[in-house]
Amino acid sequence: MIRTQIQLNETTHRLLKNRAHSENRSMSALVRDAVNQYLQTPPRRKLTLKDFTFIGSGRSDSNGPRPLSTRHDDALAEIYNE
Repeated sequence: MIRTQIQLNETTHRLLKNRAHSENRSMSALVRDAVNQYLQTPPRRKLTLKDFTFIGSGRSDSNGPRPLSTRHDDALAEIYNE
C-alpha cells in the first residue's frame, strides 16, 4: 500500500471517527472502501440539450390552432356557450 495524506473538515473527521469506532474498523479502512466504491461507479455524462428530446413535443403546427395558454378565455366561452 502507498501511504497518503488527506485533509478533512472537523465534522467529516468526527463522523468518520465515530463510524470507524461503531464498526470496530480503522478510519483508513473506511476511507479506502469509500474511495473504491466511488471509483467503481462510472462517471456521469454531462447532459446536453439533445438529451431533452421531449422539449417542444407539445408544440402545435404554425398553421394549427393557437395554444390554449393564449386562448383560454375563448376556450372557456366555447364550453359555457354550448
